[in-house]
Amino acid sequence: MEGAILKSMISELLGIDDMLLVIDSGGAVAEMYARDIQSTEFSGQWSMIESGDWHMHLDLATVSAVQFVDNADHGHDMMPKVYYARLSAADGTTLVRFYFPNPWLDDSESPTEFQPERLRAFEELRDRYVGKDGITSVELPEQVAG
Repeated sequence: MEGAILKSMISELLGIDDMLLVIDSGGAVAEMYARDIQSTEFSGQWSMIESGDWHMHLDLATVSAVQFVDNADHGHDMMPKVYYARLSAADGTTLVRFYFPNPWLDDSESPTEFQPERLRAFEELRDRYVGKDGITSVELPEQVAG
């Protein structure tokens, strides 16, 4: 994956209001909002993202794929879909997800009517980056109980 495109995309993702970063190792999950980002540094293959409350190091050399995901099967009954950018390693392991503000939740994260303006950032970034350096768009359908 080309470093310049990845760095640009990460910087844009962090600039979106109420962006939620999720790191999931399988045994532990960390969720943090990209609020009060104090710095985003790129040095060689590493990025360091620092907020007022947390910081994260990401080895950009391990990112082999990026997908913009429209997910109907996410395990939360209160909203029909979630939207995120997924950075993954060569073996398919998710490194980090950047969750966009949900258009079915209000500012208090309570269910509300669909708000198309909250979906706009996802659509704009997806449309700008998909096709560059192998970045894809994925729509995950709702699973049917069987």
